[in-house]
Amino acid sequence: MKTLKTISASLILIIALSTSISAQSNAKVLAVINEADRCQTCQHNGERAIKTFKANNKDGKFQFVMNNLTDEKTKKASSEKLKQLGLTDAIAPYKGTGMVYFFNADTKKLTGKISIAKSDEELAEAMKSANKGACCSKSPGDAKNCAAKEHSCG
Repeated sequence: MKTLKTISASLILIIALSTSISAQSNAKVLAVINEADRCQTCQHNGERAIKTFKANNKDGKFQFVMNNLTDEKTKKASSEKLKQLGLTDAIAPYKGTGMVYFFNADTKKLTGKISIAKSDEELAEAMKSANKGACCSKSPGDAKNCAAKEHSCG
């Protein structure tokens, strides 16, 4: 019963986060959170990770999308949103649950990934890196040089 309450609370936070963030139009990074009911990492870390993502997205540069891989029904429902965002092909190779995959919103290129089991500090740093990669790169090679460039994208 405790697990069910935890999952329910996490889903409420995720829905609230996804709804508020998807309404914003200045997203530079699309963050796909792969989850599944069977995922222990998701159950133990999901709520904390969502709070960290929300706290580090005050400027709305990230749009979070849930990709529920529990079963065929949830996969189909998730695939509709991914299709709308043009991420169907980009996310296809990434099946790990309890993971967040960051994509440049324009190019749909992967700019980073991290497990939600990582610390709040590591999650925040992964967001910063993904934002820099999305801001500076039009191709994967450009992202490597991003740190050396002067830019205003944060």
